[in-house]
Amino acid sequence: MQVRFERTGQRRYAVAVVRSQHGDLRMDPAPGYSELIPHDLVHWVVEEEFGLRDGIFGQLAAGGNAGTFVPTEELRTKAWARQVERRNRSTGADMGRSEDLVAQVYPRWLRHSGHLPGSHYVLQDPPPTDLRDADLDRAIRRIDVLSGQWRAVDVGGSMSVQWPWPERA
Repeated sequence: MQVRFERTGQRRYAVAVVRSQHGDLRMDPAPGYSELIPHDLVHWVVEEEFGLRDGIFGQLAAGGNAGTFVPTEELRTKAWARQVERRNRSTGADMGRSEDLVAQVYPRWLRHSGHLPGSHYVLQDPPPTDLRDADLDRAIRRIDVLSGQWRAVDVGGSMSVQWPWPERA
């Protein structure tokens, strides 16, 4: 499954999901715009780095829509009904963990990058973390790389990442 992050405006982005088994999806606009890195790309990083197979992107790979994505084809009632049905195939057991990890990793990455709480949607110090330093460092390095790629994307452009686990039927 390919996930494409598109810069659609000065302070807007969309997420397009290209799936081989379940049909393509789109979320436009997507929440949490940042010129540094989109919020949903941080979710992708923590879900990949920490092996969360049933978070946002795991649900998409299982045929769901994570409650926010819509089919890219013409939005037809039957197609949308199938997507709503498929949303429940995945339990979303890792959704809360994904949110917790973003809350732990993103503000620490901002500090690592020289930004302070109060900027870029971080209003306070990061919560305590249960992550090992090596795991946290690995996630921060991954965000560094992807942030550099995102900052190079102009309006109308995009960048893509590949979900590391196969789609599920």
